[in-house]
Amino acid sequence: MNNLEIAIEQVIEENNISHQWSDAVTNELKDIRLDFFDKRKDLTKVPLVTIDGADAKDFDDAIHCTETNSSYILSVAIADVAALVCPGTALDEEAIKRGTSIYFPSKVIPMLPEKISNDLCSLVPFKDRNAVVCEMVFSFEGNLNSYNFFEAKIKSHKRMTYKEVDGVLKNNSGLEKNINFSLVALSKLTRILLNKRQERQALEIEAQEPFLKTNEFGDVEEIVLPKRMFSHQMVEESMLAANVCAANFMHKHYESGIYRIHEEPDETKLDALKNFFSLKGFKGSFKKDALGLLSQCLEYTKVQNINKSLQTVVLQSLKRAEYSTKEKGHFGLQIDRYSHFTSPIRRYPDLITHRLIKNALNKNKVSFDKEYMEEICSDLSDLERIAEKSSRQVTQQMICYYLKNYVGKEFNTIVTGVTDFGLFAEIEGFYVSGLIHVSDLPGDRYFYDRDSNILKGKRTGRSFKLGQKILVTIANTSPEERKITLIPKNTKKSR
Repeated sequence: MNNLEIAIEQVIEENNISHQWSDAVTNELKDIRLDFFDKRKDLTKVPLVTIDGADAKDFDDAIHCTETNSSYILSVAIADVAALVCPGTALDEEAIKRGTSIYFPSKVIPMLPEKISNDLCSLVPFKDRNAVVCEMVFSFEGNLNSYNFFEAKIKSHKRMTYKEVDGVLKNNSGLEKNINFSLVALSKLTRILLNKRQERQALEIEAQEPFLKTNEFGDVEEIVLPKRMFSHQMVEESMLAANVCAANFMHKHYESGIYRIHEEPDETKLDALKNFFSLKGFKGSFKKDALGLLSQCLEYTKVQNINKSLQTVVLQSLKRAEYSTKEKGHFGLQIDRYSHFTSPIRRYPDLITHRLIKNALNKNKVSFDKEYMEEICSDLSDLERIAEKSSRQVTQQMICYYLKNYVGKEFNTIVTGVTDFGLFAEIEGFYVSGLIHVSDLPGDRYFYDRDSNILKGKRTGRSFKLGQKILVTIANTSPEERKITLIPKNTKKSR
């Protein structure tokens, strides 16, 4: 096995991840086929397009936008997974057991078998597919005037990448006229929606994960931080709008739903944040409300050259977003009611949302067992956490393998964590942190000042804190433990 296979196998075992298909699932797949029944609205002539990363394999959303004399009409078509994956089947039992697809470098453990995720439900170009469509009408001021859900038969007219869309918008040409008109209209609507986002003071935190380019032997060839483009925002704002509509639709028909909630931070976390930013040089008075305070802190990070470590501190003060039947709103997005509707191929909560919407559209009398659904939401939130952790673990392990080539070399680092046993410092250009043990810090014995979140020398008073830059040597890497040992350069070991 190569390093990538070793890392993935280790993470699968550590986190008890389901990754093989049972005979029951395999047998069910043999009989699955698309059924285009008559009552679906035929949108095959509408020039919907998918916009994804260059390496995407499953396409669960397609977009089309038109500009009229008085409004923008945005159609978001989502793969109708619920038409093929039914409750009580082996397929559904395995999907809910997995909860979500897990993405690793060059590999994915899918929530659904490839026959569904990469073929029958994937909105591949020039093939008829079933979809659930959210059609929204926006005013020129960005207000949502109306929305409508319906089942449809669609055909993607083009598979586009983010980079390609950005290029088309800059050159304003190079595509079929109808697709070009749609992208231009969507770009206009997106700018309006981004202004609305700013008006409601949604939190803007840049938390991009590194992307690893691996070769055929499972070795890392390059580590890059993906560039965020305007086309990303076009897709994000479209999906966000559809998710809001889905939440409102469920509330209307069930007085509940499968919501994506994000609660306000605890007061103790906010007090700690105030203390930290005061020590970091923030002048003036802090806002009393949570949103105002966090916005102040994020704005302050933008004018500092250590903004990433400061943003990490803000992130750590926030609660995790979760799934719930309770209407608690989404604090980060500043939205009263929000759900996940747009990725049923890779997220089980979205599949439940689709079922609820389709039941209401077809006037099926289905009761909403709130207590049972809340248990499901709790389980799915846990599975999401495991998936995110697993993905990070493989990435970190692969970077550790890569850094074996750099043992003994010098690098600039920035302190991203302070503990009583040492400092975690991110290695410049590698997007991973190693440990500088407290015993390797220079010329003194250091103790941890919890209130100030610093390591401070008992004799000299010298301190080490978040955001501090330190030149280090990579002393050792242990990929299987995902550990990197760093030694400060040109320092004497404290005795």
